[in-house]
Amino acid sequence: MTDRSTDNTTAQTHLELQNLVKEYPGGTMAVDDISLSLPRGELLVLVGPSGCGKSTTLRCIAGLEEPTAGDILIGGESMVGRRPEEREIAMVFQNYALYPHKTARQNIGFGLRMTTDLPDEEVRNQVERVAETLGITDLLEKKPGSLSGGQQQRVALGRAIVRDPAVFLLDEPLSNLDATLRTQMRTEIQQLQRDLEVTTVYVTHDQTEAMTIGDRIAVLRDGHLQQLGRPMACYREPANRFVASFIGEPSMNLLECRVAAGDEALVGPVAYPIDDTLAAAAAEADGRDVTLGVRPEVPTLLGPEEDDSGPSFPGRIDVVEPVGERSFVYVTLDDGPQLTVAVPGRPPAREGTPVRVQIPRDGVHIFDGQTGEALHHPAHSELEGRVPTSTPGGD
Repeated sequence: MTDRSTDNTTAQTHLELQNLVKEYPGGTMAVDDISLSLPRGELLVLVGPSGCGKSTTLRCIAGLEEPTAGDILIGGESMVGRRPEEREIAMVFQNYALYPHKTARQNIGFGLRMTTDLPDEEVRNQVERVAETLGITDLLEKKPGSLSGGQQQRVALGRAIVRDPAVFLLDEPLSNLDATLRTQMRTEIQQLQRDLEVTTVYVTHDQTEAMTIGDRIAVLRDGHLQQLGRPMACYREPANRFVASFIGEPSMNLLECRVAAGDEALVGPVAYPIDDTLAAAAAEADGRDVTLGVRPEVPTLLGPEEDDSGPSFPGRIDVVEPVGERSFVYVTLDDGPQLTVAVPGRPPAREGTPVRVQIPRDGVHIFDGQTGEALHHPAHSELEGRVPTSTPGGD
């Protein structure tokens, strides 16, 4: 994806959340002090597991929820206290929310008829213009019940686009589609958003979707913002252990260990030799345990007789998952955790085969074992040739 993210210190802020808080009765904190700034035309993805606060944040922006504290500004004007129809936003929901008794034409034009005094001919012209943009002109006289999921989603998008909003809000708009159609619609939404240049907030729990569609992503957990940045920046330099495990498919391997001496870390009974760079990073944990993080594309699988002059761990293959041009091999280390290793094609070794997993030191992340905060990331130049094919995104 072409990177269109902009340095927010110089770009004009179009949508801004200032210390947003949403607490429900009973003390449930859904959103806890989130601040975000979007320049005009940016597509920001809010991503995280269920219950992390991403949909609540979106609903606060839309005016469907009133924040407990903080402010929401669009074009520099506070939206707090304003009704949804006064905010110049358009929202697309997960379930499309189309009127079943109305045609696609009537669904697309409904908002215009309810919120403007445009003459019927102008409404008709605008609906047809949007339908042509979305490639659904031939569906305008059909009702939702006779449309496929993808066609219904295009109608829902058309209803949002026709209002010419200042901000698009999309709440898991593709989750009801099958995998092939999700990929197609993801591309169409990207292209449409670029063409319209509308500031957009997109909510999803699917980290692959977030990586491929967003100019930037905001990773949320338990109502807190964990990291905000470009997709590949979050992949290559996760702010903490949670982001490291959530962003990337398969997720990062995490090895709990303790630094026994200045030049080695103990992962279970196995000593992993660390160089001065890793030792200095581990020292920042101030005597606490650390976590070694390794992306699946970094390790190498070795047979029992192959050269293992580099740092390696003995283990046994549990499962092999072929996924086309590469395979994911799940290896349980001797007296240790399971690792995922991505290898080209189908590996010659089968389940149950003893192997060694070689982990180069230049591909290791280090996290504080207690706080989870990142202490060290591999240099990008050292990872050339190991860029994952399963998690594309703007660099």
